[in-house]
Amino acid sequence: MPDIRLPPDLRPSDGRFGSGPSKVRQDAVAALAGVAPHYLGTSHRRDGVRSVVKRIRTGLADLFALPDGYEVVMGVGGATLFWDAAAFGLIQRRSQHLAFGEFSGKFAEVAPPAPHLQEPDVIE
Repeated sequence: MPDIRLPPDLRPSDGRFGSGPSKVRQDAVAALAGVAPHYLGTSHRRDGVRSVVKRIRTGLADLFALPDGYEVVMGVGGATLFWDAAAFGLIQRRSQHLAFGEFSGKFAEVAPPAPHLQEPDVIE
């Protein structure tokens, strides 16, 4: 098996950017540790958690000046969650997808099983 390595000049200088776990600032970890009993290990339906999520969603809606009837969707997940939300909220009837890799291919995969959509046109 050849030893393949990414040259140092092509690696992100800031470890927060790239695939996989992100670096988290120590002050953020300390802040979370301080409030952990109120959030970690609790239900997402608990009032404390719900109020934080509501404040974040309201703040983002205000920041982006969303029109009436628009909502901020939040979730824990990566590209799959994003594409599921996009298929639900962005496609009205039928879509066309240009699938050139794993990331764009996921969107092409989630559209066909959506019960409210017509069969998409997928170009690979």
